[in-house]
This record gives sequence, C-alpha cells and structure tokens, in this order.
Amino acid sequence: MGNKANGENGDSSGIADRNSGDIAGTGYLDYRPDGDGAGVEIDGVPNSRGIGGYPTQDGHKLRDGLFFRTAGLNFLGKHGVDDLHRLNIKEVVDLRDPLEVEQWPYTLPDDIHVDRVPLLKTSMTDQGGMEQVAKGIDMAEMYHDIVFGSAEQIVLILRKLLQDDGHPMLIHCTAGKDRTGITAGILMSLLGVSDDMVVSCYAQSGANLGAAFKKAVMKGLTNDEKGVGQITAAQTAMLASPPELMRGVLDSVKDEYGSVEQYCLQNGMREDEVAGLRALFVE
Repeated sequence: MGNKANGENGDSSGIADRNSGDIAGTGYLDYRPDGDGAGVEIDGVPNSRGIGGYPTQDGHKLRDGLFFRTAGLNFLGKHGVDDLHRLNIKEVVDLRDPLEVEQWPYTLPDDIHVDRVPLLKTSMTDQGGMEQVAKGIDMAEMYHDIVFGSAEQIVLILRKLLQDDGHPMLIHCTAGKDRTGITAGILMSLLGVSDDMVVSCYAQSGANLGAAFKKAVMKGLTNDEKGVGQITAAQTAMLASPPELMRGVLDSVKDEYGSVEQYCLQNGMREDEVAGLRALFVE
C-alpha cells in the first residue's frame, strides 16, 4: 500500500513533507507510509501492521520488519502462523489481562516466544469492568491509567526489543488499538516520529477493525444480562480511535515528564538503551 494524503484530488491541505512527517491541516490523518506501517498480512488478524516507513522529524524513517502491532492472535486463520514465520517474528507480547486470555486463547509454535504483560488494572471482561462499560467508560481516563499506571511495563516491553531474540516483535491486545496503540505510540515518539504521525498511526485502528471482529468482541463483552441494552453503544465507542485520545496521551506525558524520552528514562530505561533503539530502528 502506498502513501495516501488529502492532497489527492486537488486538495493541497494534505500535502506532506516526507522528510519530516509534517502535513498541513488535518491531512496527517490520511497519511500512509511507504513501509510495513501501511499494513501487513497475517491471515485472519485485523489491524495488522508495523511502524516501518514512518518519517522522523530529523529527515530519516523507521525500518521495516522489526515491530508489528495487531488485534488479538486468537483471530489467526489457517495460514496465520505461516505469516508470522514469514515476518520472522520471534517475540509476541500479549497485553491482555488473564480473563481476556482465558476467554480468547490461542497457541503458537515453540519457536515463537509469548510473553504476557497485562496493562489494564481493571479487566473489561469481569463484573467491575462491565459495570464501567455499562456506565460509559471514560476512554481518556483509561488511557491515562494505562500510560502512567503501567509505565514500567511499557518500558520493559520496549527494552525487550534490544535483546537478540526480542525482535522482530509483535504486540497485541484485543483490538490492537488501546494498550497496543499506546505502547506503539510511546515507541514511535521515542524514535523521533512527530506527534502528528503518531496520532495518524493510532487513528487508523478504528477503520481497520472489521464488522466480524467487532461482533466477536462485543459478543464476548456483553455476557452480563444486566444492562446489555445500554452497553452496546458504549462498546461501539470503545472500538473507535479518535485522534484526540492519542494526542492527549502525548501531551500528558510531556506535561508530567517533559518528554517521552524522560518518561522512558524515569521508568527503567537507560540512556544507552534509548540510543540502541534509535540505532536499531532509524535508517
């Protein structure tokens, strides 16, 4: 898939400077990189893509083939494992909580290591989580809880990438949108990708999640007879990816720490590891 911007059809508001990732107006939301960030094929799994091809602010771009982000691997189709092998994935990090893992299990061959690093403090599949959904969960508050309440876990995942068997890595949650989107966004920002490009990458998830996926997830979440009629609209909102949510994450991290780099350094990453990640990813 190639680059797509609002500059097509004569609208100059979406013309991109591919060396910096700067796009006038709101055209950045339609940006597609020339790399695996535009999408990869993993049979059956929605929202499958890398971060390769995204431009950094200093005129470079991110390498393909090192980091992938998807919806749950429980959706793997007949050829899904073959696709994981084709992408040379060695490490899978499952960000779901134990109840999600139990409800939507999967198995992978022994040559792909699976590490489970839950990032949510309250499961969306238990009674407490269901009550929150029924009331209309505050997604911005949930994102805040993930990025600050699970900061050490997020940094631990990024540090794994520097291990010899830590890449290529695939991370996923259930939709590949919230926990996955935040973790991918922190990594991209650390590597020097502009806020607009990080937000653009995040915002694509809503459109990438097909009807079959949404039906499957909603069926799993609406297992409490109390308030089922109220829940559907809230869950529909949960499967959207409005740009302001990721923009809020980046702004709140900078407000609290000064920069995404300081967020990482103050939550377990060393300066040489920051340099190592940039050397690994930036070409």
